[in-house]
Amino acid sequence: MTTHPVRRATATVVAMLAALLTLLALSPAARAAAPPDPNAIVSAWKASPVYAGPGVSLSSSQLSDIRDAVKGANSKIYVAALADGTVTDSASAGHLITALGQALSQQGRPRATVAILDGNTLFAGSSAIRKTGLAGQLANAATSNNKDVVTGMKDFVERVDKAVSGDTKGALKSGSAASSGGGGGVLIGILVLALVGGLGIFWYSRKKKRDREAQEARELAAVKQTVEEDVTKFGEEITALDLDVKVSDNQAQTQTDWQQALDAYERAKNELAAVKRTDELRGVTTALEEGRYALACVKARVNNEALPERRAPCFFNPQHGPSVRDVLWAPPNGAPRDVPACAADAQRVEQGFDPHMREVMVDGQRRPYWDAGPAYAPYASGYYGGFGGGDLMTGMLIGTMLGSSFGGFGHGWGGGGYDAGYAAGAESAGGGDWGGGGGDFGGGGDWGGGGDFGGGDFGGGGDW
Repeated sequence: MTTHPVRRATATVVAMLAALLTLLALSPAARAAAPPDPNAIVSAWKASPVYAGPGVSLSSSQLSDIRDAVKGANSKIYVAALADGTVTDSASAGHLITALGQALSQQGRPRATVAILDGNTLFAGSSAIRKTGLAGQLANAATSNNKDVVTGMKDFVERVDKAVSGDTKGALKSGSAASSGGGGGVLIGILVLALVGGLGIFWYSRKKKRDREAQEARELAAVKQTVEEDVTKFGEEITALDLDVKVSDNQAQTQTDWQQALDAYERAKNELAAVKRTDELRGVTTALEEGRYALACVKARVNNEALPERRAPCFFNPQHGPSVRDVLWAPPNGAPRDVPACAADAQRVEQGFDPHMREVMVDGQRRPYWDAGPAYAPYASGYYGGFGGGDLMTGMLIGTMLGSSFGGFGHGWGGGGYDAGYAAGAESAGGGDWGGGGGDFGGGGDWGGGGDFGGGDFGGGGDW
């Protein structure tokens, strides 16, 4: 007779526990926002550098002010404002930042800074800042020196611009830099101290202009020397064939190709002598490409062989002349892609050997031309731009230093996909860069060096 009350009591307790568990499941802590899709964020960044996720607590006015600051930056900065609790610690923020960085690299932005606003907590990583872990330190500095999120983000933008330009000391200075009129484009400091600020900007601008001109002069000298070597090499090849052309059995047709090669050589020399900017070197290498094909035709006629197909120059070294076929090749730690190759280099690659690369001098070291930086973009464009537009170049150069010079948001990369090996090796809290685990594409730093992505709260963690 007493069992029924006990059963009823037990059932009541079970029901209460179930109801309690249901309430806990519906609590804000249990309903932490799911991590967003990095590709969706990067897609939104095409229209605006500030992404506002579902449930974000920032007002439209705050988001607008942050957007203005980021758009006024001198460096590439992208912000994802997320609902509070989306990323709960530096490690989870690091995973998301690394994924966003990889997605940006796929879209032609290998040098950029990514900031995550989780509620009022700021995390950051950068491939544009050379010093390891500095982006996370800048996030902490911005949050500790400012009481509200808008001023803090302006401060952060200012610090990132200083760090990217190499001013590490200025980037880490104490006190808020938000009102100095730097990366966020805010002019309050100039308005308050108009004369002093105006003079400071004038002299700073002059210095920046001189520095930029000096850098451009150094780049021009380096690339011009590379092109001069190519022109000289082509001239030597023409001279070496002179006797064979004179004794050729097919004088009429051979002389036609021979004259085209000579004309291309003269045009390349004349255009090289008139070059004032690196982009003008495109015309020189275009002439060299045309001349080398004509010379290949001369060699074929002299040797009574079939004329070569009009193909892009050998990717590994355009001095090798027209390619004969495509070969599957991957840069160090990179994803395979088809590239045009001469017969010798195609054989070497397929046998597991390194091809004979066209190397150039960069900061006193010899590196493959495709890993020498954007200054070599006109050099490559002249050789390969006439073969399938930009698709050939972007397909060949994806994941290399030259890759970002031939694409950007909304333009795609042609075939191949991004460097899967880099993406698979990325460790969000391990100091890997956007490419993950390997080299730095874009000359940048990495993701905070062991997980230092910041994580400070504006206003000390309270509400604004």
